[in-house]
Amino acid sequence: MNIQSLKAILKARGWSQTELARRIGVSRQAVSLWLRNDGMARVHAEHLLLVSRVLEVPVEELVRPLPAQGDEGETECVALLWDALYPDLVDFAIAAGRFEPKAVGRLVEVFGLYAAARILGASVWKKFDDFKRFIHPARRQQLETLVRWRRDPTAA
Repeated sequence: MNIQSLKAILKARGWSQTELARRIGVSRQAVSLWLRNDGMARVHAEHLLLVSRVLEVPVEELVRPLPAQGDEGETECVALLWDALYPDLVDFAIAAGRFEPKAVGRLVEVFGLYAAARILGASVWKKFDDFKRFIHPARRQQLETLVRWRRDPTAA
């Protein structure tokens, strides 16, 4: 099982190690041993299936590394954390997934509206007014032009 993936899922759910252990019927120490490692944990197949079922996550997501984990994408994603608004990429991803305006604004500022819409869905375009105040003014002005054009192509 990929430990970083499991930690991210637990963090997103607000679950502790103890809560996971209780729900799958293993000791707290067993879960602690799994999470001590930074890479892959050796977990009995039955426990992996239980974790998958309890978290309602496919087994593949528990064994697959997180996106940008250990490749050049991680370096690119660090631009999202430049001011320590979010302590790590997992916290940022959770906030963006919840459509928190600061996180969505940061994602749009760094990667643009089209990339943010691929990641979070078309609501990025619809809710631009909700998060645009969190984008640097010069960049926001460029993006406002793009949003106006997208909403009404004849306005350009």
